[in-house]
Amino acid sequence: MFDYSLNGVTLHLTFDKRRSDENGRYLLRWCVTHKRERIYFSTGIRLTPEEWVVLDDSRKPFIREHRNSLQRYYDEVIKKHIKELAETDNFTFDALNVRLSRAVIHTVNSAFDAKVKELKEAGHEGNATVYDFIKTAFETYGGKNIAFSAVTPKWLTAYQKEMEKKSISYATMGMRFRTLRAIFNDAIRKGQIKTNAYPFGKGKFEIPTGSGREMALSIDDIQKIAAYDCLTDTLAMCRDLWLFSFYCNGANFGDMCRFKYDNVEQGEIYFYRKKTFNKTKDKKEIIAPILSPMQAIIDRWGNPNTGKDVFIFPFCNGCTSEEQMRHEIHNIIRLTNKQIKIVSKALELPDISTYNARHSYATILAKKRVPESYIAEQLGHANRTVTQSYFDSYTKEERITYNSLLLLN
Repeated sequence: MFDYSLNGVTLHLTFDKRRSDENGRYLLRWCVTHKRERIYFSTGIRLTPEEWVVLDDSRKPFIREHRNSLQRYYDEVIKKHIKELAETDNFTFDALNVRLSRAVIHTVNSAFDAKVKELKEAGHEGNATVYDFIKTAFETYGGKNIAFSAVTPKWLTAYQKEMEKKSISYATMGMRFRTLRAIFNDAIRKGQIKTNAYPFGKGKFEIPTGSGREMALSIDDIQKIAAYDCLTDTLAMCRDLWLFSFYCNGANFGDMCRFKYDNVEQGEIYFYRKKTFNKTKDKKEIIAPILSPMQAIIDRWGNPNTGKDVFIFPFCNGCTSEEQMRHEIHNIIRLTNKQIKIVSKALELPDISTYNARHSYATILAKKRVPESYIAEQLGHANRTVTQSYFDSYTKEERITYNSLLLLN
C-alpha cells in the first residue's frame, strides 16, 4: 500500500518493533533507501501488532483515520518529493530533508507548532500554551499528520460528535474549533493553503457556542474572601493579590506584576493590557482607581515607592529579560491559584482561580446596573459595539464612584 521505487530510491512504511509504549503500540516510520543508505522518518503514529496487520483494510474508525492520514502524507508530501528528485537523478538525503522541512506546513500539526513558536518568540507564553494544548487535543483524534485537506466539514462534525460522547462542554468545543479556524486563516493569509480548503462558515461547518460555567462570585463572596483569617503569610499574600486583581478592573497577573510606580498618577493606575496590546491599532489605556483595599495591599506586600521605575509588587525585582519576568509571573500565578483554592474550599465557595477575579469584577458591576460601556472600557475590550463607541471616556470621579460600588453591600 505504501511502497514506491524509482531510479534506485525506495520508500515504504515500516513497523518498528524495537520499543513499544505503555499500551503495547509501536511506532510507524517511513523508510527511504538510496545506494545502500537508509534513513527513517517518524509518522508519529503507533499501532499494536494486531492493528498493524489490518491497517490496509480495517474499518475501525481510529485505524481508518490513521490510514487516511498516512495516505495523504504519502501522496502529497513524501512520495511527491522523492519522485521529483529521483526522476531528475538529483536525489540526495540532504535534498529530501530540505524539501520535507519546507513541506512541513502541509499538516495542521506543524502549522500549530509554527504558531506556538511564533507566540513564544513574541512573549505570549499563555497563548502559546493554549495552542499547544489544543494541538494535542486534535492529535488525539486525528493523529500526528493531519493534512489541511483532511479537515473538511464532515471531519469537523465527526470530531464534534466524538467530543459530545465524552461530555466535553460546548464552550470547550468552541474554543478548540475557533483556534483551529485561526490556524486556517493564518495558512490562507500566508499562501500555504488555498481559500477553497476553508471548512468553516455558513453552509460548511458552523462552530458550536456555549455559555460555559458561571465563573463570577457575588459581592458577599468577595467580602468573605477578604475577611478570611489566613493562617500563613503565603496564603494571605495570594488572597490579597487575588483581591487586588478584582478591585483593579480585573487586571490579570501578568499586567499586575509589571505595574511600576510610574503607572500611578493622582491615585489611579494607568496601564495597557499586554495580552491584546499588539492585536489592535487602537491602543486603549485602562485607568483603575486605587481603592482603599488596593492601597492596603500595596502597603502590605509591595515595594517601597523609591522611584518611578520601581515595580509596585516585588515579584519581578531583579529580572533582566522578558523571559525571566514571564517565569516569575507564571510562578506567582501558579502559587496564587493553589492558595486561593484553599480559601474557597474553607468558605465552601466554588473552585476558583485568578481568572474569576476579572469575571467577578465585570459581572458584579453589570448586576449593579453600571453602564456596559463603562465596564467594557475598564476591562480594556478592543472590540466595542457601534453604540458603545458613542460614549465619551469616563471622568476620574465617575471611575471612583463606579469602582467604589465594589466596596458596598
